[in-house]
Amino acid sequence: MTSTPTDSPDTPVASAPSVPGATVLCSGDVYSSVDPFATAIAFDGPTVTWVGSDEAAAEIAGDHVDLGEDFVAPGFVAAGLDLREGAATAGTTAGALVSRGIVGAHVIGTPEAVATFTADAPAGFETVAYVLAGASENGAEGVPTDAGADSRLAAPVAALDRSALPARPVFVLVDTDADLGALLDLLGDASVRTHFQRSGYRVLLGSGIPTEAVDVLAASGVPLTLDPKAHGLPLAALFSAGAQITFALDVESPWSTLSAAVFGPGDGVSARAAFNAVTRFAHRAVGRFDGGVLAPGASASMNRWVAADLVVQVADERLAAWSTDPRSGTPGLPDLSDPQKLPQLRSVWVQGTRVLG
Repeated sequence: MTSTPTDSPDTPVASAPSVPGATVLCSGDVYSSVDPFATAIAFDGPTVTWVGSDEAAAEIAGDHVDLGEDFVAPGFVAAGLDLREGAATAGTTAGALVSRGIVGAHVIGTPEAVATFTADAPAGFETVAYVLAGASENGAEGVPTDAGADSRLAAPVAALDRSALPARPVFVLVDTDADLGALLDLLGDASVRTHFQRSGYRVLLGSGIPTEAVDVLAASGVPLTLDPKAHGLPLAALFSAGAQITFALDVESPWSTLSAAVFGPGDGVSARAAFNAVTRFAHRAVGRFDGGVLAPGASASMNRWVAADLVVQVADERLAAWSTDPRSGTPGLPDLSDPQKLPQLRSVWVQGTRVLG
């Protein structure tokens, strides 16, 4: 359990609000940027009301839950869940995701596939649907024509006509190296880049990414969703270039996606960057800039994990370190170096309602 620094004039203890009926989780480790040493969190209904120390938490009226040194963090978001026929995640349901600590998903599929996905979703589960419907004359999936005027769309990059681009959010699907070439050609057009940015376009990258494409993709300003477990992707180069990255999660083992991002076959990133890609950055990709964090006023969608050690970890194991200096102000995350010893899920809250554990 991460140690809490000794109180001093320079490290005041946050005062606890009086919130009758609040749920208070205490005696654990809470991953929060507002208090990197937080051991407790309170929420009332769907909203986090306070984050801080056990001492201050004791003053809050409500239902107190002893975490027993477990780790609490924002719930994961599957930022590119492909429900197309033949996809590895086709047939996945929202209920199955919740059982793995995933509290929201950006899904790509036909209206029927999306309806099946959401059929068992608990209240508060956030589904952002990108509707793929219709077909072109050659049988390939095309830009939907039967979706509502306000719908988000999904379309293969080959189906996009630069002279008639939809003026609403589109998840552009890049499945092959040829598709990537077509995308890079589109992004070479300044007017297309501007349209993509203004209309909320995103890209689901299912192909490899050559190093020469990194700067073009990053400079486009278009959010990219990719799978760190595939293709040995140049993740560090993309992050360093300023690309807006989210992850398509392994829905059976979300932490394994993060482990692959840090220690996988490509050039890895820090555990913090990987965690942001499945929490904060996933919310930002759909215009929700206050989501994916545990802070007063934020959504009380969170997971409780059994995690042995919390560390500040980077891709190079020689640089992995324990966060022992209070001045670092960096909250720790579970050790991801051993894919066989990843955190185990104990409880899930979606918008303040416990739905698991």
